[in-house]
Amino acid sequence: MYIILKSFTSFLFVLLLRPDIVFAQPSCGEKVPALGIFEQISQVSLGGAVVLMILGIVIDHKFWKKALLLSALIPFFGWAYVNYFVDYAQLKKNIFNYNSSAEATLANIAEAQDRYKSEQGTYSKDMSKIYSHIGGAGGMNECVKILSIQAGFDHWRAEASHVSSPDKIIWDSRSGTSLKKG
Repeated sequence: MYIILKSFTSFLFVLLLRPDIVFAQPSCGEKVPALGIFEQISQVSLGGAVVLMILGIVIDHKFWKKALLLSALIPFFGWAYVNYFVDYAQLKKNIFNYNSSAEATLANIAEAQDRYKSEQGTYSKDMSKIYSHIGGAGGMNECVKILSIQAGFDHWRAEASHVSSPDKIIWDSRSGTSLKKG
C-alpha cells in the first residue's frame, strides 16, 4: 500500500511540475493548460495500466504478479482523474473568456492602427507610436501579451495571447477591414 501511495504522490508531483500547468498572475486568473495534455495523459495512463495488467497476468512469479497488478492501479488512477474529475466545460469557458479579452485588446489596437494610418498614411509596427491612439473602453489589458506586430503600407497583422490562455489570437487587416478579426 505504501508503494501505491508513494507512486501516486510522485505522479501528481510530476503532473504539477509540467511547465504548461502553472499558475499565472493572481489578477489574470489561473493558467489553463492546453486541453490536449489531458487526452495525452489519459491515453498514456490507460495504455500503461493495460500493459502492467497483462504483464501481471502473464508472469508466474507470485511476488512480481502482485507487484505488477498493484502498480497497474497507479496509471489507472491518473486516467480516472483526467476522465472523471477534470471539468472540461469550465476550462473551455475560461479559455473562451481569456481569448475574448485578448481579442478586445487587439480590437483596440486595430482602432489605433486606423487612426495612425489616417494621420501618417501607413500602419506602424512600433507599439510606442500607436499607444497614444489606443482608446476604447478597455485600452490595453495588462494580462494580454502582444506577441508580434507586423505592419506594411497597406496592411498589418498582430498576434496576442492572454497570459492564462494556451491559445494565440491573430488579427489580420487583410481579411476585410483592419477592424475585422483575421
